[in-house]
Amino acid sequence: MAVLVISALSVVGTDEVTETKDFTVKDGAHAVVLDEAIVPYSGTNVTVEAANADGKKLFVGTANGVDTDSILDGVAQEQISNVEFPNTVEHRFIPGDDAPEATLTDRDWWTSKDTGEKVAKTFDLDADPQVLVIAAADEGENLDGTTVSLKMRVEGVLALSLVGIALGIILTGFGAYFFLRWFNGRIRPEKKRSVARKTGRGRGRGPGPGPGAGPGPGAGADPNGPMTNTGRVRSSRLVKNPGGATAQPPRRANSRGRRSLRIVTAASLTTGLALSGCTALPVAQPHSPDITPYERAAMRPGEAGEFMTGYTESLDEILNDGGKDLEKIQGEPLIDRTRAQMQIAKKAKQKLRAPNFSEVVAGSPSFTEYPMWFYAFGTAKGDAKLTQVQLATRESASTEPIVRTASYIPSDQMPTLMADGKGAVKPGPEGFDKEMTATADQVSKFLADGKADAADADGLKEGGFKDFRGYLGDLRGKDSGFDKVDISCKPYEKLDFTSMTLSTEHGAIGMGEVRCTLTIEIPDDYSVDLGDTIEAVKTNDKDGNTVKVDTAHPYVLMKTGDELSAVATDWNVLSSRIE
Repeated sequence: MAVLVISALSVVGTDEVTETKDFTVKDGAHAVVLDEAIVPYSGTNVTVEAANADGKKLFVGTANGVDTDSILDGVAQEQISNVEFPNTVEHRFIPGDDAPEATLTDRDWWTSKDTGEKVAKTFDLDADPQVLVIAAADEGENLDGTTVSLKMRVEGVLALSLVGIALGIILTGFGAYFFLRWFNGRIRPEKKRSVARKTGRGRGRGPGPGPGAGPGPGAGADPNGPMTNTGRVRSSRLVKNPGGATAQPPRRANSRGRRSLRIVTAASLTTGLALSGCTALPVAQPHSPDITPYERAAMRPGEAGEFMTGYTESLDEILNDGGKDLEKIQGEPLIDRTRAQMQIAKKAKQKLRAPNFSEVVAGSPSFTEYPMWFYAFGTAKGDAKLTQVQLATRESASTEPIVRTASYIPSDQMPTLMADGKGAVKPGPEGFDKEMTATADQVSKFLADGKADAADADGLKEGGFKDFRGYLGDLRGKDSGFDKVDISCKPYEKLDFTSMTLSTEHGAIGMGEVRCTLTIEIPDDYSVDLGDTIEAVKTNDKDGNTVKVDTAHPYVLMKTGDELSAVATDWNVLSSRIE
């Protein structure tokens, strides 16, 4: 106990706060990085402080290690590698680029952040660890002239140390007492006993009282009486106990010893239990760091609503601005459809608007590395019958999430996502990727020839699939005037839909898309108007009698039990050209 108390006081001292010595960040470093998990203590909190001698504005933030590792990969930085109070912090400089690809301070994944000429961040050592980053707040600046130190609260350690010293003294006293008691009692002196004196008179008949003085041995004398064969009275010290009366009453000293032993045992057990429970005390205690790979939360509370709100607001602005910077919020294959819709709306003198969502649900697996992806489900205001399904991806921590595809499903078919305590939803079950591949081929075949009898998935003869087959039938009708209308379809291959699926309460959900190309041959003596839609997306003005039209067919594939259902509410014309 004395060793533990002295060790604790040597580390924390007698103050309520122990701190490390300041260290100066090496010139050229863009950031200082501390993994909170490496601090070898528990039961308290640590404050990291930074100040710049040149008056530069500093930034401090905490985030998941997956995000910080991604954005700071290859960037010049100072990494704190070991923390021991009250010694100097161990750190190392890692050379690299002057700054990350994107501005560090405005990322959306920071869980906390602050700026100022002097910044400080306090974190709880018993909470889930994160990564703390200190960087220059202004673009183009670095951390030259910045000093960093760490402080740890040790309130209560001194009081417990004094209690420990007191207990040590008490236990030492008990130990000395019982040792001396044992030492003195291990050899007991033999008890002295009186022995009858041997004299010559005992050998014969000595003088004694005369006749009549008392009964003799042969005259009915009591054999147990006090008389000896010499006629003398025995000393009481020489009288033996009669048979059956040899047991003696318990000694008082033994009873007192047992009571003392019980008291000491109880005190020892109480002390041991109290010391064994020290790990639950809210004071600083040594703790072996448990360094494990960081796993990013799938969707933190509120992130889904913020994402879809921000997305629709940005999309509205971009649509009003003629599509500028659309690639910042959308990617293929969705961006192809949006650009075509903008051209068609412009030709028809219509205005496109992004939907506003009243209810938002999102799901994704736990993230351990970039790129990441997630599904978002939003029910549009004023149209509770349809729910939009979006598949969004994020390539790195330096980029924003972009929506890769979107489609609608009836709201009453919205599946229930089963998330764990961290908000993560399991990927689709084993074999679902193969079912998605087979369904993509079946959708392609149905769009081309209208045959779905052998398809595994239901819904191919409904919704957007049915509407497209009707449009194709009109082009092939006798009244159309076209000589020939051919079609070829195949699944979209630039995005691997099969790797991005989710499990649901009763099955799974995934998305897909099929691209088709219509080849329309027009008679030489005909002048045919294909309509504003195809005219709006025409990519050339070449003369010819063959028109090729590209179309997109997004859909949602849902599995309920053993049944598959492909849902498509619409289809899109992407482009047209004359050959």
